[in-house]
Amino acid sequence: VMWGPRRDISDYTSQSAAARARILSTQMSMSGYQEKLPKLNDALKLHRSKCLDDVQALKSQISVVKRDMVELAAVATETTCGITIGPSLLQCTNGHKSSAGQHGTFLTFGHDGLRRRASRLRSKVAREALQQTLVEVARQTRGVRKTTRSAGARRSNLDRGRRAAKASHSHLRRHRRHAVRKPLHLIHKGSHCRVHAEPDCDLMKDKFLVMQTGIADKADSMKETLDKVETMCRATEQDYEAQVEEMQSRLQNQQVALAEGTKGVIEADEQSRLTGVSLMRLEHEASRSTEQCSSSLQALAAEICSIKQLRGELYKMESQRPFIQDCEVSAWMPEECSAECDGGVQKLVRSIVVPSSMGSACPPLVMNRRCNEHTCPVDCVVEEWSGWSACSAHCGGGIMERVRSTRQQPSGGGRPCDATTESTSCGDDACDEDCKLAGWTGWSPCSKACSGGFQVRERHIAQKARGQGLCVGEDASSRREYKKCNKEECEPKTGGILQCKAKLDVVLVLDGSGSIGEAGFEQVRKAGAALVKAFDAGAETAQIAVLMFSGPDSWEKYQKCTENLGTVDLLTDCGLAWVSHFTTGTTELADGVSRLNWPKKTSFVSAALASADAELRSGRAEAQSVVIVITDGKAMNPRKTFQAARALRSKARLMWVPITGEADLANIASWASRPVADNVLVVHDFEDLAKPAQINNIIAAACPVVE
Repeated sequence: VMWGPRRDISDYTSQSAAARARILSTQMSMSGYQEKLPKLNDALKLHRSKCLDDVQALKSQISVVKRDMVELAAVATETTCGITIGPSLLQCTNGHKSSAGQHGTFLTFGHDGLRRRASRLRSKVAREALQQTLVEVARQTRGVRKTTRSAGARRSNLDRGRRAAKASHSHLRRHRRHAVRKPLHLIHKGSHCRVHAEPDCDLMKDKFLVMQTGIADKADSMKETLDKVETMCRATEQDYEAQVEEMQSRLQNQQVALAEGTKGVIEADEQSRLTGVSLMRLEHEASRSTEQCSSSLQALAAEICSIKQLRGELYKMESQRPFIQDCEVSAWMPEECSAECDGGVQKLVRSIVVPSSMGSACPPLVMNRRCNEHTCPVDCVVEEWSGWSACSAHCGGGIMERVRSTRQQPSGGGRPCDATTESTSCGDDACDEDCKLAGWTGWSPCSKACSGGFQVRERHIAQKARGQGLCVGEDASSRREYKKCNKEECEPKTGGILQCKAKLDVVLVLDGSGSIGEAGFEQVRKAGAALVKAFDAGAETAQIAVLMFSGPDSWEKYQKCTENLGTVDLLTDCGLAWVSHFTTGTTELADGVSRLNWPKKTSFVSAALASADAELRSGRAEAQSVVIVITDGKAMNPRKTFQAARALRSKARLMWVPITGEADLANIASWASRPVADNVLVVHDFEDLAKPAQINNIIAAACPVVE
């Protein structure tokens, strides 16, 4: 009877100990979470504050640049040829010396109204752009004068302009270097100014438009930066918030587990206490029953003894003295119980030690009694494990769990349940992981048939970078390698010009902007016609399209071309003139190129590249696409030009023929296809552009099969 309570007390004690162990583990986990959670919240607040400051600073800069754009637009509008341009540009020297001991110099307008407009500029971007524009205007005004109608006079004037530009270039460069560090266009007391140049009005207006588009480009770039900062801030904030939410969820789970563990301890201790009280009552009852039983046995033994004495006295009264032997038996010997639990029958046996002789007969030698009446123990039975849950974190360490339900609770001292939840670590990889590269590809065919080309091999990305991990650019030496090939010089089979025999879709893009000059445009026409004739056109060879570009001649037209403000005429508004779309009639096309008129406007290179991209849609799927751009390299909007070039490079090979040392080679190298050595063919002078050697150099670079 008492075995059951003792077993129950033992079970409750085990349950209480297990619950206390869970409480200790939970408290340790809660301590870690409570320590990390404030740090995460502080990091989140700091991130929000920093992002707010960064975003506000960028918005403030953009606002200042926008206000300056309005002022510059007013300057451009008020620059009316022959009226407000004033007699000259002024070169001014500040009365105060710099830390280097030099007087700062800058250029400004001779016209009071324009100078006041310029003095209102607040952003460094606008001030530097205006100062650089004035330096460019002054240099070109002094270096290149209007040419006469005769070819000889044009050449003489051009030569003199180059010499003058070269002589004054370093001097003007010093102006630019010192001027951008000063508050521009304000003539302070102590400043000394002198007439520097009488600018060409058309040149001035063109330069102003290029300046406006450049500043608009800067503003767009700042907006992109703002968008990237806001996007990055949102992503980082969401990451922090997710971590905080996850930490709070885990803390709440641990708090629930702590409550459950505490409840388990209380319930187990209470059940143990109640069972202990019951056991004490049972033990008291058992002690009392034992005492009663002992007293009864003693009384029975005394009674038997009295009976035996009475029997002897009776025999004495009869004068008899017989030997009387009562039957003596051994102690009971229990056999095994028929059942281990839930009540069985146990057989008890004893043997005769001394048989009866005139005494009392032997008592029964066999007896049955109940045994093992306690409840049979029932072991815990659990179901199969469920599948693993998703990892709580993809990187930086997480947890995934699996559970199983209990089919049968233990009872009667049965085997307790094994764990019904199980967890394991996961997502141990670092959140910031660099990309992984595949092996090298094989070497490509040579890019040129002769005169030295390149073969290329590459390593592609096998696994993308994760988080803040890095991945080297596709042009890095660890991902792309070149080796020279076909080094022998190209030799034309007939005549002095190479003939392209490959199946190509060629778009020839010719610069007609004002910056190349009239003599320069003449060389561009000659070179364009010569290139058209150098391609063997036909169904199985080349087809050619020619686009001449300049650009808008006013800020209103530029906005019309770039902001979808109504119907746009590509020729009159944007300065894009298709000489011909894809054709195999090279004779007529070359004649058309030779008769082109010089637009003498700005340089809308990005639009020209986008138009070439559109032309390629009508190309042939089996033909290689090549776009050749002949330009002096002065794009109105370098950022949009880069974007257009990147889009075009995904469909075609993009080659550049920059002319003169004034070309922006750094940007052109970023716009061209790779390798740059094959796709940027620098021409140092317009006079060299149409020479056979230069035409052959372009054809050899563009065409894989030449004769």
